[in-house]
Amino acid sequence: MDFLINESQLRVILQEQDQSKMSDYMKELYSFTSNLVNRAKKTYGLNLKLLLTWGASVGGLVMPLDSFIRTGRFELTDEQTTLILIGVACTYFYDNVKTLKSILTKIKEEGLEDTFKEVLIKSRNLRDSFFNFMKSANVSLGSTLELIAYSFLIPIITDIQSAITEGSDIQTTSMRIAQRLIASGVIVVGKIALTETIKKIIKKFE
Repeated sequence: MDFLINESQLRVILQEQDQSKMSDYMKELYSFTSNLVNRAKKTYGLNLKLLLTWGASVGGLVMPLDSFIRTGRFELTDEQTTLILIGVACTYFYDNVKTLKSILTKIKEEGLEDTFKEVLIKSRNLRDSFFNFMKSANVSLGSTLELIAYSFLIPIITDIQSAITEGSDIQTTSMRIAQRLIASGVIVVGKIALTETIKKIIKKFE
């Protein structure tokens, strides 16, 4: 028996598929952070489990830097890459001066200061671009750390844009996307706040 669906139903199905991918990607970002924390513990004896509190947000900011390092002119071992990335992650997400000093000392001991500075500059450029984008979308948050918490959105901005279909209701689309992201179980932002933020992002694209 053949089952026919109309254009509206097809649009909903495609939206659900896109949003399911977003949920999976959130889990991938969290997994990246978890692996980074585990490698830091195994290689350097650093206990950075508190970074997992920010999980997907850390991954949203740091995972693009991993790609930047591995596809660039850097010739680093996996261990050195881990050290650079946890240095960047702790700069933004870890409120412990002693721990950060310990990491920076290890970076200096391995002669990676210049590389770390270059990757840190790249991270600041990425952060500033994200901040400017959010500002242009009229997303207003109370502190820099609050805005950093939304870093998990960095890799999926274009996916949010793709989820917008002609004639779709902004509120409904925003809620669906937010529900999928929250369903991943790795997001620290509340559903209501996330829905409003996504709504503003969608309005910017329109």
